[in-house]
Amino acid sequence: MKKITLKKIYLKKEKHVGIACLTAYDASFAQYLDDCGVDIILVGDSLGVVIQGYKNTHKVSQSNIEYHTKLVSRGRKKSYLIADMPINTYKEPKQALRNAKKLINECGAEMIKIETNKANLNVLNYLAKNNIPVCAHIGIKPQHIKFPHEYKRQGKTSKSKLNILKEATFVEKAGAKLLIVECVEESLAREISKKLSIPVIGIASGKYCDGQILVLYDLLGISFNGIPKFIDKKYFKTKNIKERIKKFIQDARRIPKV
Repeated sequence: MKKITLKKIYLKKEKHVGIACLTAYDASFAQYLDDCGVDIILVGDSLGVVIQGYKNTHKVSQSNIEYHTKLVSRGRKKSYLIADMPINTYKEPKQALRNAKKLINECGAEMIKIETNKANLNVLNYLAKNNIPVCAHIGIKPQHIKFPHEYKRQGKTSKSKLNILKEATFVEKAGAKLLIVECVEESLAREISKKLSIPVIGIASGKYCDGQILVLYDLLGISFNGIPKFIDKKYFKTKNIKERIKKFIQDARRIPKV
């Protein structure tokens, strides 16, 4: 497999080929996922939960993400690399740009990810205008959640659905290059994927997105705080780690025709 570029990721959306994404936090797993053929590796602030052992992502720092991004960058060769921006590291445009530049210029990330809302679209737009590729994140936003029981599916009511759809449109207009939708109703995630020209990657948002992403430790069944209910139990029938990862990648590649 040749190096995955943003252009190739967009081509997958055009050709209706699903994009496979997994998190990684060190060089060994990064190399392993790379060899399995994953398209995108995310250094997620989920490391606060699965690596550091906290109940949420709120204690993850900029330095934590920088450290783990460097490790992952060292391990992967072909996959596209995205680094999460932790809570309180992109409160205003200049702060966001300063931290994003560190992750890209010093740590090896090719894109950064931020949880977006109406209040920080100016941050997203400022980053985009300064040539920082941004992955937006809508639906459930872990940086706004303290406890696991707060994870509830979004877009169930007409009002909620309309608000999320508007937010997706706004982040694309503001300059986002990718979008992650988390715990969003399947029909809504499908509508967002069809409406937007940028690739839409889902987690717990159904099978019609342009791609799928999971926390690697959840897929492997070893997450410190337990395995989320939305993880398909069929993956646990396969004991071999490489086969399990490749099965996820194969599943992510298949987007049902409608």
